[in-house]
Amino acid sequence: MAAAADSQTKLKEKVALITGATSGIGRGCAINLAQEGCFVAITGRNTAALEETSKFCYDAGVPRGKVLSIKADLSKDADCEHVVSATVSHFGHLDILVNSAGSLIVGGIETISMEDYDRQMNINTRSVFLMMKLALPHILETKGNIVNISSVTGLRA
Repeated sequence: MAAAADSQTKLKEKVALITGATSGIGRGCAINLAQEGCFVAITGRNTAALEETSKFCYDAGVPRGKVLSIKADLSKDADCEHVVSATVSHFGHLDILVNSAGSLIVGGIETISMEDYDRQMNINTRSVFLMMKLALPHILETKGNIVNISSVTGLRA
């Protein structure tokens, strides 16, 4: 019981940016961090799913105005830049980055196009690196943390 109260105190009003927050582990992280007292910025490509995750975060106890939903395609550098700058602009700082966005294209080497391959690599690898690079100055300033998560591709490797 004391450990749960201690973690909520440590995370209370910390700003967490979670990519891939429209489903799966990313959504779970957003909701859990909201329950622990964080203000959250969430990203994803699906507006309806972002709204649903926002509602779950508010239901978990985040004060009104402390969930920032940002529709973004992290395969695009400009969207990555926008996500970090919008988060810092809205909240004033950034304490936690959770890289959870991922893409899986099903098929064999003979059927996957190079365009599909590039898009998957841009989301699964390049965006993780770029999000860390963009967030790092803010994370260092707040002595925060970066968490990188992979799920589907780990099971297929």
